Amino acid sequence: MTEAPQASARIDDPQRPYRLGILGGTFDPPHRGHVALAQLCIDHLDLDELVWIPTGHSWQKGDNVTPAADRFAMTELAAASLVPGRAKVRVSRMEVDRDGPSYTIDTVRHLRDAYGPHTSMAWLMGADQLLRLHTWHGWEALFEQVHLCIATRPGFHLEELGGPVLAALQERLADTHLIQCSPSGHMWIDQTLAVDLSSTGLREHLAEGLLPDQTDDRLPAGVAHYIARHGLYRHPSPDAPLPE
Repeated sequence: MTEAPQASARIDDPQRPYRLGILGGTFDPPHRGHVALAQLCIDHLDLDELVWIPTGHSWQKGDNVTPAADRFAMTELAAASLVPGRAKVRVSRMEVDRDGPSYTIDTVRHLRDAYGPHTSMAWLMGADQLLRLHTWHGWEALFEQVHLCIATRPGFHLEELGGPVLAALQERLADTHLIQCSPSGHMWIDQTLAVDLSSTGLREHLAEGLLPDQTDDRLPAGVAHYIARHGLYRHPSPDAPLPE
């Protein structure tokens, strides 16, 4: 499903390309690390628009994923916690409503068709995603459509990267100015974001019965409230009565 751009005044102006940031992921749940990454890129890349795209069918994670409706609702709450400045921030149903696996390459091709050839399009990711980049379907073709902008976690070293990804990084590494002024094809790495969170770790804590209000430093307040209200991630106690 291709969505229309939210603003079009400068989308085809090569003198000052429209700057779109794309933050995709399972968001199961979205946490403050996601928000910090989004805020970092809004500020450093001077984005005109940031779109969050929760996956529909996460082909690499199988069926053990929270329903898309809950993940979409939590992503909207996380996005609302940003301080966007002049950037427009929205959450897209593009992958949630798409049939079949959620391949990033399909998503960015749809966005490129919608936003035109001159738009600077940056796919935002954390270091954990970068480490797995070579396993993504059609990952090398991503550079034809977008830049890759990465925020590393504390203790991350580039030597952890696999051969083909490290080679791509060495060939395509650029500064923020080149990201802003060109449509695609480059990589930018920020090593200042001192946030070390994972959705997997949060789910494990919540499954052990840790109340969401005890994780407020890791979850946006709206997301923590949603998890508590809907009873997400908690395994039922073996002594709990069976539902009637």
